[in-house]
Formats: sequence, C-alpha cells, structure tokens
Amino acid sequence: MIVLQRLDQFLNLIEDGAWHSLKKISEHSKIPRKQLKMLSRLLSETKLLKYESQKDKVRITKEWQQILRNTSEGQKRRRATVGSFVLPAKRSVDIQGIHVTNLTENELELSMRVDEKLAELAIGMIE
Repeated sequence: MIVLQRLDQFLNLIEDGAWHSLKKISEHSKIPRKQLKMLSRLLSETKLLKYESQKDKVRITKEWQQILRNTSEGQKRRRATVGSFVLPAKRSVDIQGIHVTNLTENELELSMRVDEKLAELAIGMIE
C-alpha cells in the first residue's frame, strides 16, 4: 500500500507535464532519490514518462498526462459518502434539507449515497 501511495504522490507531482528535478521531488515527497531514480527508469521503459538520467529530471508524457488528468477528474466526481441508518416506525429525519418520514409500523433501513448533495436513497424493510 505504501508503494502505491508513493507512486500516486510521485505522479501527482509531475502530472503538469513540465520537467521536474528528482532532487526537488525527493525533498517535497520524502521519497528517497535512489527510489525515485529506479522508479523513473522503470516508468520511462513503459513510456509513461521521460527520464533524463544525466540531468536527473523527469516529466510525464503527454499521453499519460491526459489519461491521469481524466482519471483524477473522474475520481473527484465519483467520490461519495455512503452510509445507512435505521429510521424507526412513525419517525422522521432531515437529510440535507430533505425531510424523510417513515409512515409505516416497521423500522426501515435507509441506505444513501451523497456526492455534493444527496444523490441516491434506498429504503428496505428490517426483518
């Protein structure tokens, strides 16, 4: 998991497409330069980034820059809070300004997904 976090952090730092010094990336991210060099060499072989070992600089390729930008924008849009709760019989609750009332004689389980505002609400009987 730590490796993926570091890779994600590294890619976030270079996603603008400009040349970046591994020294500065290392200082900013606290990822050892030796690790950054190995990672840069590997990612350069896969054509994800360009690595100039003599200058100790990297930059992401235009193709991957676009892919990462689209992916990160999609993830930002899809991030949601998900939860569920039990609404007792004959009770009400307000969720983001929406008043929900249980008119039944049974407890109901409500599951919801909230993006920036309530996006989805599912109701089920508790057995």
